[in-house]
Amino acid sequence: MKQLLIVIVSLITSPLLFAQKELPKFGNIDKADLLLKECDFDKDAAAYKLIDYGDVRYVRGKDLFKIETQRRIRIKILKDKGLDLANIKIKFYSKQGYENISNISGVTYNIDNSGNVVTTKLDKSSIFKKPVDKKFSEVAFTLPDVKVGSVIEYKYTDDKESIENLSDWYFQDDIPTRLSMYRILVPSIFRFVNEVMAYQKVEQSSDNVNENMALPNGSIFNYTSAEHTYIVQNVPALTDEPYMGAAKDYLQRVVFQLSQIIYADGEVTEVMSSWPKLTKDLLQEEDFGLQLKKNIPHTGTLDDSLKLLKTEQEKIVFIYDYVQRNMNWNGSESIYSYDGIRSAWDKKSGSNCEINFVLIDLLRDAGLKAYPLLVSTKDNGSVNTLYPFLQQFNNTMACVVTENKTYILNAADKYNPAYLIPYDVVNNQAFIVDADNGGWITLTDDKDKYMNLVSIFSEITPDGLMKGNATIYSSGYSKNPRVKKWKEDRSSFNDYFLKSFTGVKVDTLEVYNEDVDTLPLEQKLKFSLPVNTSGDYEYFPLNLFQGLEKNPFIADQRHTDIDFGYKQTYQVVGKIYIPDGYQFDALPKNIKMIMPDTSIVFTRLMQADSASVDLRIRLEFKKPVYVAGDYPLFQEFYKKLFATLNEQVVIKKKKATP
Repeated sequence: MKQLLIVIVSLITSPLLFAQKELPKFGNIDKADLLLKECDFDKDAAAYKLIDYGDVRYVRGKDLFKIETQRRIRIKILKDKGLDLANIKIKFYSKQGYENISNISGVTYNIDNSGNVVTTKLDKSSIFKKPVDKKFSEVAFTLPDVKVGSVIEYKYTDDKESIENLSDWYFQDDIPTRLSMYRILVPSIFRFVNEVMAYQKVEQSSDNVNENMALPNGSIFNYTSAEHTYIVQNVPALTDEPYMGAAKDYLQRVVFQLSQIIYADGEVTEVMSSWPKLTKDLLQEEDFGLQLKKNIPHTGTLDDSLKLLKTEQEKIVFIYDYVQRNMNWNGSESIYSYDGIRSAWDKKSGSNCEINFVLIDLLRDAGLKAYPLLVSTKDNGSVNTLYPFLQQFNNTMACVVTENKTYILNAADKYNPAYLIPYDVVNNQAFIVDADNGGWITLTDDKDKYMNLVSIFSEITPDGLMKGNATIYSSGYSKNPRVKKWKEDRSSFNDYFLKSFTGVKVDTLEVYNEDVDTLPLEQKLKFSLPVNTSGDYEYFPLNLFQGLEKNPFIADQRHTDIDFGYKQTYQVVGKIYIPDGYQFDALPKNIKMIMPDTSIVFTRLMQADSASVDLRIRLEFKKPVYVAGDYPLFQEFYKKLFATLNEQVVIKKKKATP
């Protein structure tokens, strides 16, 4: 690094809004917190984070400066569900000594039967550090003597041999937080951009601080640092909401990106990397790009079969299916191939990255344009295309570009067909790693949907049963999870048909096309369902076997977008006979309901004669995501939708003719 000792840059200052002395000292507990029975703004909370504190500063490192973070967390355990928070795991990037966790201390506070505060310290021998893989390690420990009513507290130091990797700070968690405080002290030669993303009030302050550092030659380096402090109080928990995306996308936070180093002579060094530079580095890395130069041996069966295929599509599908069938995912998820693709190929097992690197290797050998694709799965959250950070990604898949279609492939998933974008990355951004053809791609295809068609042919029997045959055709994103359950957990496959109505009985079940990607999964069943009876009247439902019998959007407020993941189409068609001696008393009306923006359309058509009723129901979602701001309108539509879906047919006994 260029010599940094010659610069002092002045910043505009503003008075501090608070003093750090207001933060309770580590090891001292207010007895009122031990007597606390609940969080005053979240009565149902299983635990309550009393203090969440981070203090970041630049200290002496191998290359003059490194980033040191002091972390401290204090948590009140309110219910049994909160006890697991005493088990702490801290993952860090340990390769080549880049990051280290040290100075760990922990304590548990309790009140004994006499009302005295009892303090139990974490024993150093109970702290364990172990490697996770070639790049990461983990520190793990459990706070002692923890029970409902305890307060636990721990702190540690996180050192990174870096001047640029400033971690984002999250004010919010899955439990409520009384006080979240973040202080960052950065030498003024470093300039960073930051963005506060919060809907609560964030107290902010800035100041200039004079600092000094002893140098190897014995001299003292004096410099100015810019101090920024952020505080949020009484932060509600981010609760799990139906069909929400990754939690971290919605957490209140402040994010940082070091952008420049400014020297005294006016020279400016751009610190922020670029996607082309990141691509170049990845392609030269042993655990990434160099793996793709290590050709794996082919089998005679594979080569002989490929000779018979003529189109690119045929080759893609065949090679993809071949890798799916012959390799097994070992459960490891990473953007790197740590054990190497040759080892994975020999063992026929590997991480998601290694399996997909094998796939890319075979596709390239067949003359296809295949590239590694950095992706972030839904549970990992969305990516920011402005910031070239590898930490945003958690998986490497394969991208194949043809004249007519771009294929997104994950051969570690045995059930996703080649033509369908994997469900856990659909609608996200992904990055193709290639020097010539690399860049961003949006993982979406308007033709990819979740589709279920239910065909019913049944009768209402004289003994009060709805009995007959149903065939469910599941295609697109509806098929994959069903095939997986059918093949891996067949005993619970009937859950798809039983979970909606108490009393449904499946007498026989036959499944077809589970191994044919181009056809819907066909599920044929014979079923019976008791009908409701009241005097001379009987009631039976029409909304069967779709999983749409219960409205999941009953909360009055919502903070996150509704992310279904894909467009959806549900259909029910059928014919239902009623027994002799009965007639229709009330039929659900023919109806069409449309959201104001036309993104949801529901239609129902009914036609009856003296002996039977024909029905056709269709529900179509034309968008995969509905933003939280539109929730009041969405909820009101859903309320009417489910009231309509769950209307029943009423039949009654005919009056005897005199």
